[in-house]
Amino acid sequence: MQEISLEGVSVRFGDVVALDGVTFVIEPGEKLAVIGASGAGKSTLFRTLTRGVPLQSGRMTVGGRNLYALSKRELKEMRRRVGTIYQAYNLIPQLSAGVNAALGEVGGMGSVGTLRAFLAGPDAGLSKRIRAALEEVGLGDKAGVRTTDLSGGQQQRVAVARLLVQRPGLILADEPFAAVDSVTTERVLETLLNLNRDGATLLVNLHDVEIARRFPRVVALREGRVAFDGSPERLSREKLAEIYAGDPREAERGAGSDPQDIRHCREETFRIAEGRDGVSAH
Repeated sequence: MQEISLEGVSVRFGDVVALDGVTFVIEPGEKLAVIGASGAGKSTLFRTLTRGVPLQSGRMTVGGRNLYALSKRELKEMRRRVGTIYQAYNLIPQLSAGVNAALGEVGGMGSVGTLRAFLAGPDAGLSKRIRAALEEVGLGDKAGVRTTDLSGGQQQRVAVARLLVQRPGLILADEPFAAVDSVTTERVLETLLNLNRDGATLLVNLHDVEIARRFPRVVALREGRVAFDGSPERLSREKLAEIYAGDPREAERGAGSDPQDIRHCREETFRIAEGRDGVSAH
């Protein structure tokens, strides 16, 4: 994935300002944590990176090319290089863990290849990659189990296995640890970091500031604007209090007095009428 540049990006949903003049650059192969209070615009930011929402103003470029000026064919090709993982998993519950993991390859198969894979099963090469991906996330014995019969943590790991099969150039992980236990969190995080070490650019939206501190760069949004962009060492108690000030959920717990108080901030994501944004493997 090439350099991604946001220049004065603004997004509105009716009278609601989701992003307001956001400007920063994401370098190829970078790993970046995005934090912020409820409604700060974190999920909307991720949608702009795949042209999932229209811009009110500003410009977004990938490798110097205007993302919002790409043709449908060019946009489809770009989205094939983007992998996503969500708190809600976005799996097909009636299908097995193995088939859900295989969906990471569907974007590059074409319609004929996809139909063949579903009717006759994946070829030997893809089958090997699926097995390896499930083994890596600790689900090697669950390939034939329907995802609806798996626990929440196991489903999240299937979603990660899907990324391993896909091997995207850009990974957008939107609150991937909010609904899983600490053991699953560590396993998923390590897999995402391994993909980054292999060359993928990694962006993770986080409600847990302590996990964000494990990334070399943190961007914080407040009311749709960039309130912080730098190393985690610069995230002082005062700066965190400023970033999360006014969050009604945190006011009840006295958030801002200490970074530990902010561990469970969650963003109210916007419901986009477009529904599915066309990103890979859903």
